Amino acid sequence: HLRMLHLLPHSVLWRVWAAARGSPVRGYAGQPSVQKIIEGRFTPPGAAPGASLGLPAELSSAGRGPAGARGLHPSDPKNTPTRRAIATFFRFFLPISGTACLGYAFTHPDDEPLVPHKLPPELQYLAAQQFVSEEVHSNWSGTHEAKPKRLFHPENEHEIEAFLRQATAAGQQLRVVGSALSPNGMGLSSEGALSMGLMDKVVKVDILKKQVTVQSGCQVQNLSDALAKDGLALQNYASIKNQQIGGFIQVGAHGTGAKLPPVEDQVVSMRLVTPGLGTVTLSKETEPELFSLAKVGLGALGVVSQVTLQCVPRHKLVERTFATNSADIKKNHIKWLQENKHMRYLWIPHTDTVVVIQANPESSAAGLAALAAAPTTQSDPAHQLAPMRDLLVSKGRAAADLASMGLEQLRDELVAVAPTSKDWMASANKAEAEAWRRSSGFTRTDWSDQILGFNCGGQQWVKEVALPVGPLADLKGVTPDIKYMEALLKEIKSQGVPAASPIEQRWSCGSSAAMSPAAGTSDSLHSWVGVIMYLPQDPTVRAQVTQQFQSFSRLIDDKLAPRWGAATHWAKLEVPGEGEEGDLRKLRTQLATRFPVAKFNAYREVTDPKNILANDWVNQLMPLP
Repeated sequence: HLRMLHLLPHSVLWRVWAAARGSPVRGYAGQPSVQKIIEGRFTPPGAAPGASLGLPAELSSAGRGPAGARGLHPSDPKNTPTRRAIATFFRFFLPISGTACLGYAFTHPDDEPLVPHKLPPELQYLAAQQFVSEEVHSNWSGTHEAKPKRLFHPENEHEIEAFLRQATAAGQQLRVVGSALSPNGMGLSSEGALSMGLMDKVVKVDILKKQVTVQSGCQVQNLSDALAKDGLALQNYASIKNQQIGGFIQVGAHGTGAKLPPVEDQVVSMRLVTPGLGTVTLSKETEPELFSLAKVGLGALGVVSQVTLQCVPRHKLVERTFATNSADIKKNHIKWLQENKHMRYLWIPHTDTVVVIQANPESSAAGLAALAAAPTTQSDPAHQLAPMRDLLVSKGRAAADLASMGLEQLRDELVAVAPTSKDWMASANKAEAEAWRRSSGFTRTDWSDQILGFNCGGQQWVKEVALPVGPLADLKGVTPDIKYMEALLKEIKSQGVPAASPIEQRWSCGSSAAMSPAAGTSDSLHSWVGVIMYLPQDPTVRAQVTQQFQSFSRLIDDKLAPRWGAATHWAKLEVPGEGEEGDLRKLRTQLATRFPVAKFNAYREVTDPKNILANDWVNQLMPLP
């Protein structure tokens, strides 16, 4: 706007100058000219017009002769028709154009301000060397936190490149971080952090190809909302939808569906900003090996700036929830896997109750069958949740305080009573199991992104593994995933583990990403099993729960994972602590056996020669040679 302000007074100044020169300066719509106003205001009585201005006689109206009031003297050689025409044109053009330009400037502001709102990346990096950031990054559960010394918020690829150049030249760590939701804090760094939250734009939606190109800082829910306007949706969703797209794919997130891959297989192409190679575009056709590694690249191969995802038409799902038992699961498991597009089990520890949640397209045979089997009246919430409320009341809680709480809130309240007591957790789980049985048959219909996302409960420790089950078409008898669950529940009972509800079991087909825990062919089936322990706010009890969870996690790693070929989800893989060097060496060996770590590290040395993108988590689990 400041660039245009001079145009408004320009015409007035020109008219004053013209008045002083004796040029024609007739006013608008018969209004007196600027010269006449000046002469009338400052000419003393009886004096010649213009005398008080100190004008030479030949420039005052008294000294101009017969034509003085209209312009130059007729005998002046400059008084030509062309000159008069130009003067007349500008007499009208300048004020009109000045006003028009000023109006346009205010209604169409510049994209680039006169004064930049922030320093260039190079100067930001220099300033960060002098002033340490005070911002603390914490993961969703509050189990990990870091206070990066240098924190930057790039807005485009050029800024990412500039920050990486500065970090590489200084030999300083610069770890990319998204929403920091990973339970193990794998994106956190106490050195340097590159927060992607400002790169959150949907770049392009190709309706014909059913593809979307989006910046990596866009949250999954925001992308879903944008896609809905064009009648599209993502193929699958993880449980929570405030993940950023970059982290969504880099950690190998997954939803559920025996014929659906983890989310990284929705990636058609991606742009990767690297310290060693600059910005590269990867796809199956361009650098296919690096593309396969970088889809679940853990933020160590480069900064994902933009991805193109394959979408599906937006659709509604019919979700049916019912409670059953382990015998019924064994009998129907294979059939349910093959018939349902989405399915997950919620195993209730210390009980024989399993909650089955199935979701299918509204127009499919399974969806229509679910609608037909739906109860005509839904369960009364007060009756459904009464077992959980009654148990809390028996511990002194006021019933009025519990009346408005849902199942997840009541579960949190029950756990908080005695989270380290096996007997109490068994009682709490039995009350929850009864609540699920009372609501058995609950059916709802909604858009896929609303059905597939769900509440994960309060702060918690999480351990999730993926294990191979076999080709879906060849499954027979009691399958490995059910046998794993039987072995897990047996260990929980025999070891007296105060396991919380639920133990969630989901499925996916194989992923083409080399670093995915579910890497395999599209006809292979993999099961994902997650156990949790909820964290209360009391620091002492919180520490006790943490210690119990570490023992529980070690039990899974030592007794179950090797037997069933299970690999821990990257976002739930904890690094052994101090004094556990033997466990760390064992874990490194397991990772190198399960994943192409040697090839992954070879590419790291090319894309990130000075290893600035890694943090302690990456360096301890996959150290470079």
